[in-house]
Amino acid sequence: MITVNDVYEYIDSFAPFSSALSFDNVGTLVGDRNSNVKKIVCALDITKDAVVFAEKVGAELIVSHHPVIFDPLKSVCSDNVVYSLCRKGINAICAHTNLDAAPGGVNDVLCSLLDLKNVEAFEPENIARIGDTQDGSLAQLLNTTLIKLGLTNVNYVDCGKTPKKIAVIGGSGGGYIDEVISAGADTLITGEMKHNQFIEAKAKGLNVIVAGHFETEYPVIPVLADKLTKQFESVEVHIFREPAYNVFSR
Repeated sequence: MITVNDVYEYIDSFAPFSSALSFDNVGTLVGDRNSNVKKIVCALDITKDAVVFAEKVGAELIVSHHPVIFDPLKSVCSDNVVYSLCRKGINAICAHTNLDAAPGGVNDVLCSLLDLKNVEAFEPENIARIGDTQDGSLAQLLNTTLIKLGLTNVNYVDCGKTPKKIAVIGGSGGGYIDEVISAGADTLITGEMKHNQFIEAKAKGLNVIVAGHFETEYPVIPVLADKLTKQFESVEVHIFREPAYNVFSR
């Protein structure tokens, strides 16, 4: 019988939990590592809806990207999703920045979707990726991003440069503008940025495409589910997709 710990150890084999950034909280965050697992739900976030879905399909384990416990908990009451997990006996494994950095993880999947070539990892902490685009203009790269991620609008900064070297940081990448430029990128594709970071990117001559936190990270979830399905043939793996939030033009 497959256990929670078996799933943990398998994920650890390709996305070591020890490689997570120091601020992060990853691993088996809720439950019993010795619990048997017949059904798994893969999700970007462990929300109340995700827990309801897991209970509906009879899953004993949710594997998510974002940690279900991140900030310290001062209480665990009925309105808290951790309470729901415990009450329903559903375990939780969370692979966050370790999955961002992993070969075949969040950023590699995003690079593959965007058809980038000669992709390499670079600092910070080898989470980010840089690769070559075949799109000959920012307009073409914007169109590729819209099509590949199933979007109608994105935020962007156009500095008048033809995109050649593309840095990719799924999720929150706005804090790494200097590192992206130092790596030789002329364009950054990421999930979200603060207002002042848009201004900073423009001032420093960096093209930016901001396509949504959910939208840039969710593509890894079906890939993760497929890996778990192939590794644990006796386990039924489901995917939960939370409705995406709107991405507005800038």
